[in-house]
Order: sequence, then C-alpha cells, then structure tokens
Amino acid sequence: MATTLVPVVSERRERRAGATPRALTTRYLDFWLLGGASLCVWAAMYLLQGLRSQSWAIAHHFNNLAAISATLALVVNYPHFMASYMLAYGQGRRFVLRYWYQLIAVPIALVAFMTLGFFLYDDAIRGHAIVNTAHGAFAALGLSVIGQRALGKELMGLLVNLMYLTVGWHYSKQVYGCMMVYGRYDGYELTPQQRTILRWSLYSIWAASYVHANLGAERRDFQGIPYLGLGLPGAVYVLAMVLFAVGSIASFVLVGLRNFEHNRQRPSANFLVAYLAFAAWWLPPLVQPEFFLLLVPLFHSLQYLPFVYKVERAQLAQTSPRTAQHRGTLIVLGLVAAGFLAFELIPNTMDATFGTFPRMHAWFFFICANLFINIHHYFIDNVLWRFRDPLVKQYLLA
Repeated sequence: MATTLVPVVSERRERRAGATPRALTTRYLDFWLLGGASLCVWAAMYLLQGLRSQSWAIAHHFNNLAAISATLALVVNYPHFMASYMLAYGQGRRFVLRYWYQLIAVPIALVAFMTLGFFLYDDAIRGHAIVNTAHGAFAALGLSVIGQRALGKELMGLLVNLMYLTVGWHYSKQVYGCMMVYGRYDGYELTPQQRTILRWSLYSIWAASYVHANLGAERRDFQGIPYLGLGLPGAVYVLAMVLFAVGSIASFVLVGLRNFEHNRQRPSANFLVAYLAFAAWWLPPLVQPEFFLLLVPLFHSLQYLPFVYKVERAQLAQTSPRTAQHRGTLIVLGLVAAGFLAFELIPNTMDATFGTFPRMHAWFFFICANLFINIHHYFIDNVLWRFRDPLVKQYLLA
C-alpha cells in the first residue's frame, strides 16, 4: 500500500468532541485482525514447540495444522486474493488501461511463462543459448539461481524464486500500509523522513528473511517443482540483520521518542501491532517452522480483509443503502466461491485431464494457480492501495 500521510484530528480530540474513534471494523477487533491474534498464536507455538516430543496433547495440535490451515484458506486466504481482483478490475476499463502493465501485461507474461514451462518441462536445456547466457550472467554475480537440466523446470523454478521475492516485498508494504492508515486515523503525525525510516525498517525484515532462505545453492522443492537458491554467502545475512537492528533503533528513536518529545504523541497499539507481528512472522531467529509455512499466509490475509471490508461497506452504504447487507453477503459468498474455483477446482480438473502428476511428478496446474495469483497479487496491490486513489480517499480514509 503506497501512502502519503497528512495530519488529521487526533483520536483524543475526537473522543473529547464525542466522535466515534476511527477504525476499519472496531478499534478492538482491528487490533486482533492486524496482528494481535497472530502474535498470541506465534508465542504459544514458539514456546511449546520444544515439548512436542514429550506430550501428545501438544504434538497432535501441531500435526493438525496442515489440514486446519487448508480448510481455513477457503474462507480467509483465497477471498483475500479474489478481493484484490474485484477491487482492481471492478474499477472499470479506464483504471485497467491506466495500469496496463500491472493489470494486463504482467498476467499475460505469467501465462506465457507457464505455458512454455508446461510444453518444455522436460526439454533438455543444452543448446538453448539464452539460458546459457543467463546462467553465465548470474554466475558472474556469484549467484546460482539458474542450473536445472530441463528448460521447462528452469522457467518454473525462476517463477518460484520470483514468487518468494514478491511475496515478502508485498507483506512488508502491507504492514507499512496498516501503520500509515492507523497513523491517519489516530492523528499520529509523521514526517516524510519518519515514514521512510519505518518503510525501510520493514524492508529490512523482509530482506533478512529472503537472504536467509537463499543461503547456499542446494536444489530445493516447491510442491514438486525444483528450484535453486541464490547461493548467497553468510556475510550477506549478517549484513541484513545489522540493517534490521539499525532500522529498529532508528524507528524507536527518530519516530517514537522524537514524536513524544515534540508532540507528546504516543503510537497506539493498533499502529504498532502490525510491525511487531511482521517481525515475529518473518525474522529468521523468531521463525517457528509450522507457523511460518502454514499460518503466516492466513494471518496476512486476515490483516488484509479489514481494508476490503471498510471499502466495500462504505461503498455499498453509499450506492445501495437498502440492500447493502444482502449485497455484502453475496460478495462474501462470491469471493469464497471464486477462490475455490481459482485455487483448487479448476487447476485440479486440469491436472486430472492432462495427467500432469504421472508425467511431471507434480500437480502442475495447481502449482501454476498458486504462483500466478501470488505473484500477480503483488502487482495488483502495487496500484490499488494508494492514498491518492479516489476509491481509497473516499471509502477508506473518509
């Protein structure tokens, strides 16, 4: 969420004037949705993981997480993706053409890459001059992201790496957006320099996680698709952690302390909770494996949906006040159904029709659906949540 903050009346002044404090849903519920609930679950899992081998009562709950998270994805993860499509493409032809690169060119390029990946999946890489040139270029940089034996697998592996890159970047930008929106709601005044400090502090968390995941160049696997890590040296991870430490201290001193000294303003819990949750989710020393793999996407989606709720509720109240509740219910059901179709039913049917697993040892179209939507979601949100956007101005910030 790209943002531009302007000072507004503080929540304290709103309360004195008898106005309702501003929120996405309610102040209390927002705290839990934006990160509070995830911090409680993360803390429990982080503290109890060492007791799994000694207690069935603890271990079986960890073992059930894969099934639980898969079911919850139907009503949380998938709708959050589908909502971004609804909000972006629902703004009409002019909006889509204005952002043609993100909304037209990117999805076409992804489909083209995946089509080539399907037809060239086991095609020998030897003799492909472009791939050999790219391999040499990466090798000159000390990276090993290219090095598969089949062209189609190479293309799909590159998409896996791109997904991990864009997903982490998107997470950090979403958390920054949460903070900026609540700063606006609270009247917590931030200078452009302070906003930059917070943004880069969040980027440092993403960078530390991404670098840590790409230490070494061994072959890895994403649901049956092989890919290579970047082969980064350990010194890069140390540098990323130093940047995180510097960013955290700078945020505390140059944002928190300075605002208190100059304006007697303290950041609200709702302003801080998304930042703290993101650190628990992604910072390598704090990562709990099952939580990171299975529940972080769930809580990220849960963090996103209040923004969709705020915009859609305000829009329906203005355009269809008499039928707003019924229309809202239909939208929710439609998002759930669309997510089930896009992530599961359609790709599963295509995998069964084309017999991808016997040939490729992977559910190819199921993987493509995950790669396509996760990567494209980053580009959609890059143009969707901007403070200068009329939709955001009118329905999110009003």
